[in-house]
Amino acid sequence: MIMVWNVRGAGSKKFPGITKDLVKIHKIKILVILEPRISGNTALNVIKKLGFSKYHVVDANGFSGGLWMLWNENVSCIDIVAHSRQSITALIKMSHIDWLFTVVYVHPCPGIQSQLWIYLDGIASASNIPWMIAGDFNELVDNSEKCGGNPISHRSGLVEWIDRNQLIDLGFIGAQFTWCRKNENDILTWEKLDRGLSNIDWRHNFPKAFVRHLPRVKSDHCPLLISLQSSHLPCANVKPFRF
Repeated sequence: MIMVWNVRGAGSKKFPGITKDLVKIHKIKILVILEPRISGNTALNVIKKLGFSKYHVVDANGFSGGLWMLWNENVSCIDIVAHSRQSITALIKMSHIDWLFTVVYVHPCPGIQSQLWIYLDGIASASNIPWMIAGDFNELVDNSEKCGGNPISHRSGLVEWIDRNQLIDLGFIGAQFTWCRKNENDILTWEKLDRGLSNIDWRHNFPKAFVRHLPRVKSDHCPLLISLQSSHLPCANVKPFRF
């Protein structure tokens, strides 16, 4: 199991305990923390409390952003092959296949976002192996991914990037939206900002993989739980991908 979670700050005293409970309950092998908003020794002290033997950190920029990838070396064979301000890319070595796993925290500024799309285009063009991407994209594909607030009035860079690289949305089980916020007038806005995507080759190799939106806890984002294999379908009306 893989968990990808925008925690909106990992500096609270409750964060390690909550996270360790989620890891234990869902038997997480790879944990990705987005937007921890802490860095340096403060971040390392928190990471060491989470119980993983290996980690790779992209420090937050002040109180903004940041990414952590954590795993146990005796469980997962992982090599970090690249990172940027908004992403970490790892090579996952399994008994039957090697594949790329990229996690993203996409900056909310469109100008900085565009730099990530170009960077990820480079990863796609330089590799011909299965590739899965997950995280907080801070962008919507269409108005069905939003409830409340102003509707989308333009074609996003995310949509163009997905189309350009012929990526597949892995879908989801659970709540329709992954993020919620209340404005000063107590009006709620719901959006699907977090998702999993893959190229066709990855989906072909993991046809039963699925993404579950776990209930929100501590953060205004749902954790994403990604299962690569399942001996049975998680829901009777959800069918595995087939060509």
